[in-house]
Amino acid sequence: MPDLLPRRANLGCGWDIRPGFLNIDLHGFHKPDLVGDITDLPQLPSGHFEALVAQDVLEHLERGKVPGAIAEWSRLLAPGGVIELRMPSLLHLMAMLASPEWRTPEKAAEVTHLMFGSQAYNGDYHLSGYTPALLVKLLGDAGLLVCEARVRDGWLFELRARKAAALTVPEEVVGQCYFEELHRPADAAGLAGFAAAMRDGMTEAALRNALRGSDEAEFLRHNPSFLVPYRGQTIGA
Repeated sequence: MPDLLPRRANLGCGWDIRPGFLNIDLHGFHKPDLVGDITDLPQLPSGHFEALVAQDVLEHLERGKVPGAIAEWSRLLAPGGVIELRMPSLLHLMAMLASPEWRTPEKAAEVTHLMFGSQAYNGDYHLSGYTPALLVKLLGDAGLLVCEARVRDGWLFELRARKAAALTVPEEVVGQCYFEELHRPADAAGLAGFAAAMRDGMTEAALRNALRGSDEAEFLRHNPSFLVPYRGQTIGA
């Protein structure tokens, strides 16, 4: 390890070696700063890191090791620190398979590649996938709150989670509530509108009640999430 330990770490870096980060990977051929098992890093101090990155990592871990790994990453984070995560969204992958344009054998093979990994070498297999509810539970159990979310390339969740007992920045609270209540990232209009309302005095409880009482939430109680864009449409005779 470097003599002066960086305040940021890149977990499971692979070939993505980042300047200013402690780059950690299980495989030495990636030439990381530290070769190690990112699910257990006792050589690193608790509460040292202001930021962690774990992109395209969780899906490569055995499901039984995921809660312990996230707890270990939370241990490394300083209070208020943020971890950036990227992992496959099972909901979006299933929606792709259900879409007409992805039903051919060739397209289905593309989706299964995304779902199960390239399998080019040991460790490049996808062993798990995630939904918003599962991510909220896993992160929350480790003291981490989702504060920002988006979907990349139509099938990947990109999340920021903060080590905190509660979020205070309005945009982060709105992002958390959307992900927990509607199981999706906040849209731009909703994010801006509710953040402004919170600055004017709207409480988190009122925000959650508004989301729970929305037409979208009612639709989700009885229908798959990938049908949300089509709610209100009817099939003609």
